[in-house]
Amino acid sequence: MKSRKNAFFIRFFRPYVKFLLKKHFYRVHINDQAWSSTKGSKLFLPNHSNWWDGLVIFYLNEAVTKQDSYSMMSEDGLKQFPFFGKIGAFPVSDSPKKLLASLKYAIELIKEEKSIWIFPQGKEEHLEKRPFHFMNGPAYLIDKQPGIEVYPIAFYYTFMHDQKPELFIKIGTAVNGEKLAHKEKNQITEELADRLERLVDEVREHAMEGERSHYRILVNGRKTISEWLQWWKQLGGIK
Repeated sequence: MKSRKNAFFIRFFRPYVKFLLKKHFYRVHINDQAWSSTKGSKLFLPNHSNWWDGLVIFYLNEAVTKQDSYSMMSEDGLKQFPFFGKIGAFPVSDSPKKLLASLKYAIELIKEEKSIWIFPQGKEEHLEKRPFHFMNGPAYLIDKQPGIEVYPIAFYYTFMHDQKPELFIKIGTAVNGEKLAHKEKNQITEELADRLERLVDEVREHAMEGERSHYRILVNGRKTISEWLQWWKQLGGIK
């Protein structure tokens, strides 16, 4: 099954996703200093810890990377939330035959200079679970299309000092697939997992230490109840 990407749907879905992020998150921070919008296909590898990740990669692509992107999504997840198909998701299954078909479809897209998003952990894993374990799909694509640029991307969700959670995103330094393609697939997989794990740990440290100097605000959420109460207090409404 191929993607049913729909440009008309994407046009109207984009502001809705921003509305959801503003409603449910206090802020979304991003460090995209390593991002370089060069020509050619990209392979984006974010960590996967919860349902929000699918909407986050959609908004991240629309607002920052701005690629003609497609994403691999579990077959069960796509059946449960079919609208993801309209924003570029296509199914991947545990069945070896179906998995190979999905990877071959991804290669077709890469040859057309489309970019691919994959959750390389293969399923949702707790944000703090270590070590990261990757599926071999990214290594397969790199082996078949070694010219592709590979970007690890860290998503770190946390509560800080406010009522709503915050999300920290960092786009890691790109790796040229040609530097990896000469290695065995299991070696490629291990190296990619190590890179992403270290990147997520780095972002976690930034969040814990309140280090935001290298981040900008991608989405600024609505005022929280605590902020409204503080505002009311300043006006003399609370003694």
